[in-house]
Amino acid sequence: IESGQKTYKFEQTDIEQVVIDTLRTFEVVLEQNGFSVNLERSQQPLPSVVIDQEAIAQAFINLLDNAVKYSGEANEINVTLGRQNDFVTIAVRDQGIGIASEERDKVFEKFYRVGNVLVHDVKGSGLGLSIVKHIVEAHKGKVTVESTPGKGSTFSIQLPIETPFAAPLAKA
Repeated sequence: IESGQKTYKFEQTDIEQVVIDTLRTFEVVLEQNGFSVNLERSQQPLPSVVIDQEAIAQAFINLLDNAVKYSGEANEINVTLGRQNDFVTIAVRDQGIGIASEERDKVFEKFYRVGNVLVHDVKGSGLGLSIVKHIVEAHKGKVTVESTPGKGSTFSIQLPIETPFAAPLAKA
């Protein structure tokens, strides 16, 4: 990814179907860990977006995996699909340990792991969120986190609705 060798196959896609299919794929992991997922869909139909389906599914799985790892005793994950201005959003919310404000920006760095005593036995390399960030930025989107220690975290992927890769229209 860092060397720029990763290529993406962008195509017009129904993001809701990508999220549903990814949840089905990840369902076994969720069930094995005793988790349930609540999917909250937009009231209005979402516009299609131009994405690499596999890459966005991988980013979404990384967020789900983190929610499982850092949820502590809470075993419910909420996924919300919606629209904010010119973006389609996928938000993954857990009710886990949360992230201190001074660590929120760092969680997207390679190999960074939250320095909380509650996570000393959580397995991982610290690459998941940096991969999410790279994938989302390659789609001209953004990834954000809101979190309160002891109350959980919400990671949101925002993907542009307008085709970011189309040639500009010629002015008449």
